[in-house]
Amino acid sequence: MNLMSASVITWTDILSFIKDVFFKYGPKLIIACIILYVGFRLIKFLCGRLKKIFERRNVDISLRPFLLSIVSIGLKILLVLTVIGYLGVAMTQFTAIIASAGVAIGLALSGTLQNVAGGVVLLVLRPFKVGDYIATQGYEGTVKSILIFHTTLVTVDNKVVIIPNGALSSTSLINYSRMDTRRIDIVFNLGHGVDLNALNPKIVELAKQDKRVFADPEPKVIATISNLSVSLDLRFWCTNDDYWDVLADMNKKVYDFLVEADVQLPYSKINVVDKQNERE
Repeated sequence: MNLMSASVITWTDILSFIKDVFFKYGPKLIIACIILYVGFRLIKFLCGRLKKIFERRNVDISLRPFLLSIVSIGLKILLVLTVIGYLGVAMTQFTAIIASAGVAIGLALSGTLQNVAGGVVLLVLRPFKVGDYIATQGYEGTVKSILIFHTTLVTVDNKVVIIPNGALSSTSLINYSRMDTRRIDIVFNLGHGVDLNALNPKIVELAKQDKRVFADPEPKVIATISNLSVSLDLRFWCTNDDYWDVLADMNKKVYDFLVEADVQLPYSKINVVDKQNERE
């Protein structure tokens, strides 16, 4: 009978156990939570101040987000380790646990570490910088930021594309902003029988009339003949900043000229043969 009563756990025992745990560990847990809250707010404040310092000292705009990411993550890791030490967890034990799980963590974070290394490569080799217009992995857009793990692009239709740095640093890309000048190609098809000797100089003159188009190299028209049409490629150069505006304007000018000149345009032909009538 005494054995049965000794093995029964009452609500009083449970409440007493909770009270003991609370008074033993509760104050430390509360203080640890306060330290974490204040620490994260302080890290945010410090990163904000550091950002302003970068702006005042004209630190490269491509480098700023990357450095801020490293500082923020490093301070947060240091804060968490400090709180763990405050709670009484021996750092030697904690280090042993991390070391024993190192292989699994390394495998899990291999992609993440590759992205960090890729970010460093991008900032050292500088194939592009913030503000450049690039094309890579099927996407085109303006580089918005280069962070520790990924790079952000904004497309012309205002979509945000996030590309991991690891993939971006190990693949081919086109940087449309690297050079100061850029060539524009306006390709259009005409029907056979068009007098190219009379037409080409007039089309070239359309480009020359635009002050944004360079006189050297001189605009030119390249003709390609196929079975169905004659393809003309109007080529000329302008500054990178004027590219999109000149492209839109010249497309309209060429179209208006062809309509006004009543130039023959190619069209598809389909021959339909009624075999039944042929037999009759």
